[in-house]
Amino acid sequence: MALPLMSYKVLTFGISDVGLVRQNNEDIWAEVPVIRFFALADGMGGHQAGEIAAREAIQYLCKLASKKLEGLQKPALKDSYHILKHAIVQVNKAIYRMGRESNELKGMGTTVCCLYFHEEGVIYGHVGDSRIYRLREGQLEQLTKDHSLLCELLDMGQIEEQQATDFLYKNIITKAIGTEPSVDPSVAITDFALGDTFMMCTDGLSDLLSRKEIEHMINQAPSIQQAAENLVQQAKEKGGHDNITVVMLHIIKENDSENLSR
Repeated sequence: MALPLMSYKVLTFGISDVGLVRQNNEDIWAEVPVIRFFALADGMGGHQAGEIAAREAIQYLCKLASKKLEGLQKPALKDSYHILKHAIVQVNKAIYRMGRESNELKGMGTTVCCLYFHEEGVIYGHVGDSRIYRLREGQLEQLTKDHSLLCELLDMGQIEEQQATDFLYKNIITKAIGTEPSVDPSVAITDFALGDTFMMCTDGLSDLLSRKEIEHMINQAPSIQQAAENLVQQAKEKGGHDNITVVMLHIIKENDSENLSR
């Protein structure tokens, strides 16, 4: 178990690309640097409803995080966990209400994933199939578990891992923000260490690149910016059929500069 770090900073680089097929970019990401909070969303819905759902969800989530987590008297790790989980629940209610009040926005929804760097650990949460990974000592681990039909079928043993790539309904998600009156987000706490790199991404990346491919490309890159740009380019070379968003978060000492060498 890595020890929490009192004096560190989080280098950040995010990129969002419309891809090669879609007309609109329904992905969005944002950060609240002062509290080391980062969030990403992948919207869904007709017309521009997906864009609106994603944008409104991220703006509201960042607003709630700032209000509840910022300040000199920072809440304890467990309290922060409950604050973040409640914030995601509140965001769901707000997006659901928006969809109910407008015919143009009816049925809209969005995935959400987020990371909060507390002094004693990292709290991460998600709804949907946008993912969070952690790279430590060259090894990439997927922290989140997709809320998807594919994942449920894999868990039940109804399909095998090798069949997953060709599964016709792998983009059907079983949870989303705004599609139901209430939602139960997945929220957890993990540790972090100097040199760790966390990555958030939408399925425009994870559908096209395997964990091993992502791991290799991050390890080969000299910086998180280059890593993110290379990942997006590789997804586009493999078809780029969806919007692609990648957010890289690299933990270093307060006075150090970036170094991704292994």
